[in-house]
Amino acid sequence: MAEPLIPGMRRFAGFLIILVSVAGCAGRPPVDMRQLDELTSLPPAAVRESDLPERREAPPEKSAARKPPQHPFQKGFTRRVITEAEISKLSAKDPYLTPTNAMEILARLNIRAKYYIAEDIKNKRPIKVPNDFRAYIDWTAMPQSIAALSGVPKLILVVKEIPFIGWYEKGKLEGDAQICIGKQSPWTKAGIYEVLDKDARHISNSYPNAFGEPAPMPWALRVYDRVWIHTGDIEQGNCSHGCINLPLANSVALFEWAELKTPVIIVESLRDLDAVLKKFKSRGKPSPPQKPAAPAGKEVRKANR
Repeated sequence: MAEPLIPGMRRFAGFLIILVSVAGCAGRPPVDMRQLDELTSLPPAAVRESDLPERREAPPEKSAARKPPQHPFQKGFTRRVITEAEISKLSAKDPYLTPTNAMEILARLNIRAKYYIAEDIKNKRPIKVPNDFRAYIDWTAMPQSIAALSGVPKLILVVKEIPFIGWYEKGKLEGDAQICIGKQSPWTKAGIYEVLDKDARHISNSYPNAFGEPAPMPWALRVYDRVWIHTGDIEQGNCSHGCINLPLANSVALFEWAELKTPVIIVESLRDLDAVLKKFKSRGKPSPPQKPAAPAGKEVRKANR
């Protein structure tokens, strides 16, 4: 297991996130440093407590309007320009829909980091906007429960088509996030894997940052070869060299939740999930070895004992 995170790591985390955002696994041009405010203005307390999205907090009061749609896009959205003034008025309909929570909903729906959503709004770029924000409170593109995993203590599921990641305990969704996968789909390979390594301070052996130095990939879980799940810059759904990048708070939560050998399943789409889960459940139960046929006219010699 990796060493526990310590308060002093906050400064190290801020430094790592800056470097990841300007280059990292995504290998994209440097971003405006103002975009990093929400990641680097962290108090001395644990990172996960300081930067967790507000959507995870309980709403002031329960209501039927707060129930997420049964299907990810059941309530619908429109691709259009949305203004800051419009976002600021949402809390009048529902106190839970603060500008921060509204931005989180937009980020998840558009598979982008919140600071990119802020740029889109400022520059009047059309984005996916819910027809009713209340229908997307606690919305996720991942299944809330998977019956076939009811006997599996922990499992990480990555769905490339969406693209989203979710982590499950006995089939129940414990956490999720929008992700960035390979710029070309084959760069992030579908398959059945497991957590091979955990490294909170991982440094890439393959890609440099904007300064030509090995790129930091913090809070990283190695899945196969040189592909890791780690904190990264979510510019769009396909923006990495193959690694699975997710937002800071989510990557810290997943890193601390996951254990070595935790199963990791990567599927092309949710349509493939049932077939892949059948293969996953059959693993560890190999067919008994078949005895070789005896050559004609000769006895088969017994193997050395």
